[in-house]
Amino acid sequence: MTRSAHPDFQPVLLGTGANAYGLARGFFDEFGVTSLAVGSFPLTPTRHSRLVEVRTVDDFTSDSGFLRALEQVAAEQRAAHPDRPLLLIATGDTSAALLARHRDVLRQWYLTSTIDGDLLQRVVEKSSFYELCAEYGIDHPITSVYTHEQFEAGAPVEPPAAFPIALKASDSVAYLDCQFEGRRKAYVLESQAELDDVVERIYTAGYPGALILQDFIPGDDSNMRVLNAYVNSDGSVAMMSLGRPLMEEWAPDRVGNYAAIVSGGEPEIYAQAAHLLTALGYTGYVNLDVKRDPRDGSFKFFEINPRPGGSSYFTTVAGLNMARWIVLDLIEHRYAPTVLGERHRVWLGVPRSIVRRYAPAGALRDEALALIRRGEVGTTVFCRHDPSPRRTLDMLRYWLSFHRTYRRWAK
Repeated sequence: MTRSAHPDFQPVLLGTGANAYGLARGFFDEFGVTSLAVGSFPLTPTRHSRLVEVRTVDDFTSDSGFLRALEQVAAEQRAAHPDRPLLLIATGDTSAALLARHRDVLRQWYLTSTIDGDLLQRVVEKSSFYELCAEYGIDHPITSVYTHEQFEAGAPVEPPAAFPIALKASDSVAYLDCQFEGRRKAYVLESQAELDDVVERIYTAGYPGALILQDFIPGDDSNMRVLNAYVNSDGSVAMMSLGRPLMEEWAPDRVGNYAAIVSGGEPEIYAQAAHLLTALGYTGYVNLDVKRDPRDGSFKFFEINPRPGGSSYFTTVAGLNMARWIVLDLIEHRYAPTVLGERHRVWLGVPRSIVRRYAPAGALRDEALALIRRGEVGTTVFCRHDPSPRRTLDMLRYWLSFHRTYRRWAK
């Protein structure tokens, strides 16, 4: 890839997982710079990497710990390189919330493009997100909300539509701290008894927020769509990239995380997403989950995440480097008409053999396997520019662990 001409800068990534590693790869491939990743503890994808330096910080997820750590990082960077701009990017839900909440303070030390805390709360709380969808004419599933207060008062849980229904936490950040047997990222429930049981488990485990109950949109993962975008600091949409998930991970605590995605394009989704982001006054990275409803052919928007998606490297595999857009915006101040992803490529979050064995039969699987055979495929975690033997061994062990997981949870 041809590297862009640019002023010197330092990426600072909030998080140490695969999402951070994918961005670090992008910064290195296009701009020749290594990144600094800051997080609570080291995770395998960035450990022993030559593309990213990892710093772990105690109490990093508290407001005071977060600000203290980032002030210290900025002071150290300024002392070593007084004129080097620092780019600050969140790669997870918790860090995105902290960054938005303290955006104005952090801007004295960093360049960052993110929404403020008030807007973040409105878009990440799923109940208010669906209200925004209704306000701006964005298709979304029939939805109802059940609150912790209703649970405490013994109010019955009433589904918004006929079973099966989908259930998920409205506050995804608070739900991260809620652990119990049988916990899932999202549920598909077939009866009132199942619904009552899951609600009781969630609230008994200490989750304080609301629950979202929705009409379940039928169809397998091939009906899902995932969209990554970057919105410039002037409110113009710089890039949008769409993928069709072929399959998800199967471990119960990983349901909802994509294992394979085929990139492409969908004009209707691009148009709705651009309208929503512009109406919100959104800025920075964003990830949207959408599903095609086979009953009427419409595309229903499910949620918005104010950060690159966990599988966002599919966009880079398809030729639109996720790291490029924030540099064009905040460092180079170069703007152009919106770039829309159209290229078909396969991103894999699991080994190819898992896709061949477990991906559901159909046209999307056939397309994915054909793309793999032609070499039009990529992963986040394996990089030829990062030949550390220790990291390579760690990633091979991680990669092989999927075989055990899929055998255990085979459907």
